[in-house]
Amino acid sequence: MLQALRETLWGFPMIALLVVSGCWFSVRTGFFQLHPIRLCRHTVGGLFRKKEGRRTLLASVSTALGGTVGVGSITGVAYGIAVGGAGSVFWMWVSGITGMALKYAEVYLAVAHRRKLPDGGYAGGAPYGLTDLGLRPLGVLFALLCVCSSFGVGNLAQIGALTEAAGTLGVSAPVCGGACALLLAYVLFGGRKRIGKLNTAIVPAASALYLLAVLWILLCNLPALPGVFLRILREAFGVRAAVGGVSGSLLSLALREGFARGVFSNEAGVGSSPLAHASSGESDPQKQGEWGAFEILADTFLVSTLTALALLSAGGEPQRMAELFGNAFGTFGVLLFTLLAAVFAFSSILSWCYYSDVCLTFLALPHGQTVYRLLSVGAAFFGAFVPMRALWAAADVLNALMILPNLLLLFLQRKEVVYISEKERLSTCGTLKNKKSSCAN
Repeated sequence: MLQALRETLWGFPMIALLVVSGCWFSVRTGFFQLHPIRLCRHTVGGLFRKKEGRRTLLASVSTALGGTVGVGSITGVAYGIAVGGAGSVFWMWVSGITGMALKYAEVYLAVAHRRKLPDGGYAGGAPYGLTDLGLRPLGVLFALLCVCSSFGVGNLAQIGALTEAAGTLGVSAPVCGGACALLLAYVLFGGRKRIGKLNTAIVPAASALYLLAVLWILLCNLPALPGVFLRILREAFGVRAAVGGVSGSLLSLALREGFARGVFSNEAGVGSSPLAHASSGESDPQKQGEWGAFEILADTFLVSTLTALALLSAGGEPQRMAELFGNAFGTFGVLLFTLLAAVFAFSSILSWCYYSDVCLTFLALPHGQTVYRLLSVGAAFFGAFVPMRALWAAADVLNALMILPNLLLLFLQRKEVVYISEKERLSTCGTLKNKKSSCAN
C-alpha cells in the first residue's frame, strides 16, 4: 500500500509541477544556475571576504547541507539506479537544474520574511510565510508534515542505510541502533546551537574526504566513463541497448526514480532547508538564496553525480556502496565508507531535527520539543530494524506531501522573488554599460 501511494504521488502530475515551477523561476531569474563559477564566487568566495555573521552563516549552511548531503546522495542514488536504471541519473540532473531556481526562491523568501525570536535567533520558512498570507492552517499542516518527515526522511531512512553499511563490518543492528540513539540524545538535548556547531565541524570535512575517495575510483575506471554517459542518455529515454527498442516502462521508472531521488537528496521544493537558512547571519535574502542554489550544486552535481558515475563505471551493475569501496580500497575501504556513512547519516538526522525544532517553535505545543526529542531517540534505535525498501517509500511519500503547500507559497509570492532578480540583472547591466557602453537586454 505504501509503495502504491508513493507511485501515485510521484506520478507525472507531481514531476510536471516541479519541472514547470523550476523552469518558471529559472526563466524569470535569468538562468543564474547555469553560471556555477559565478555562483561559487558569490557563495564560498564570499566567506573569505565576510567576517561579520560568518559563524552563523557557516552554521546555517552546514545544517542545510547536512540535511541534503546525507545517505540519500549516496545509498539513495544506488537504490535509484537499481530500481530505475542508469537513466534515472539524467532525470536527477534535470531535477537539480530546475531545483536550483526553486531552492533560491524558497530560501530568499524564508530570509526576507523571517522574524526574530525571544532568544535572539531568527526563524522563517513555509510555516511563517503561509501564516503571513492569512493561510495559517496550511502553515500548521506544513509544520506537522515536516515533523513527521523528520522521522521518515531524516531519521529512519538514514539509520537504516547506516545499519546496512555497518553490517558489512559485522556490526549488529541492535548495537548500531543503540549507539546512534545515545549519541543523538546527547546532541539533541543540547539544542539548536549544538546541532549547528557539530554540523559545521563534520559536514565539510566528511564531504571532502568522500569526494576524494570517489574521484580515485573514477580515475581507476576512467576508460569506462564514455560508455557510462551513453548508457545514462539511452536509458533516460527508455532505449534498451540490448535490442535497440524503446521501453515505456523503463522511461517511466527512470523518470520517477530520478526525480524522487533528486528531491530526496537536494530537497528542492520541499521547503525544509529554508528553515535552517532563515537563521543565517546573512542579512541579504538574495545572497542567502544563492547559498541555497549552491547547496544543490554541491549535493546533486558533485556528491550524487560522482557517486552514480563511480557505481556505473565500476561494473555497470547495481551494487552497494560498501562493496564499491571494498573493491577499490580493500578492508580499509569498507571501514572508510561505514564511517563516512555514519557521519552523513547522523548529520542529516541532526538537520531534520533542527527543521522540526523550528516547526515546533511555530506550533508552540506544550513540551513539544522534549516529546519530539525522546521520540527521535527511540526512532533512531528502531530504524535499524526496518526494511530499507519500506523506508525509502515512506520518505518519498512524506517529501511529496510537503512539496504541495511549499509550492503554493512560492506561487503566491513569485512576483517578489522575480522583482529582486530583475533588479539585480538591471544593476549588473548598468555597471557593464558604464564600463563598455553596451548592455545586452
